[in-house]
Parts: sequence; C-alpha cells; structure tokens
Amino acid sequence: MTAPLCWDHIDIAAELGAGTGVITKEIIRNLKPGSELYIFEKDEEMRKKLKLQFSRNTVCEDARYILTSIEKEEETLDAIFSGLPFANFTRDLQREIVEEVYRSLRPGGVFVAFQYSTQMKKTFQDFFRTVEIAFVPKNFPPAFVYTCEK
Repeated sequence: MTAPLCWDHIDIAAELGAGTGVITKEIIRNLKPGSELYIFEKDEEMRKKLKLQFSRNTVCEDARYILTSIEKEEETLDAIFSGLPFANFTRDLQREIVEEVYRSLRPGGVFVAFQYSTQMKKTFQDFFRTVEIAFVPKNFPPAFVYTCEK
C-alpha cells in the first residue's frame, strides 16, 4: 500500500482507520524527516493505544473532519492513506468521507486505499482525476489497493 509513492513529495499526510497501527508503522518508516502524519481512528480504545504508540503524531477521531482536525487548517495534505472499511458504511457516509478526502488533498495529492472488493471504484472515479487499482493476492485476505490522484 505504501510502495508506489514518491515519498520525497510528501510533507504532510494522514491515515484514516489506523486500527492497530500496522500500516502506520510503514508510513512513518517511509516519511522523510520533518514530515507530519495525522492518524485517524474512530474506535476509542484503539485511538488510546495509537496515541501511546505514536506519541509524536497527532491522533484524531473522525475522518469526516480531516481539514478541521489538522493543526494547520489552511494547509492541505500531500497524501492520505485509508484502511477504512467502506463496504460497511452507508452510501451517504462513503461519499461524505471521500468528498472530505478530496477537499483535504492538494492538487496532485494522492489517496491510497485498500479494500477487499472493487465496490468503491465508481465513487473514487466520481471525485479523482485518476484511479488505478492493483490486486494484492499475498495479502490475507487478498485485497485491492486503489491509488487515486486529485
């Protein structure tokens, strides 16, 4: 999920649905020194653990409010990573979050999301200039990684 990006151009990023922080670790490993990562997790217990584990990063609650959650409200993000289970959300919530992702990215910014189906393809295409899908059979369960550019 983190491999296909040019990390030299990522100064400020967010991860949505960080869960236990497995992908968070990879994002942080790839970010250049001085870059910022905002971590979003809705589950309160997981959020508490993320705050302890990633104390140098800002941990936020709700992916519907990315722009108001980041400290520099006038700034947009270079990249957003998502492990959100869009298939579990209502259609309205899916669109609300994707619209907020789009608004939160700078022109040319990248949204990378992993999903277990191609159900979100049309929604992502409604917002983003380009949408590429890669199938990752080695993931368990196998997953699709969307790379979308604003």
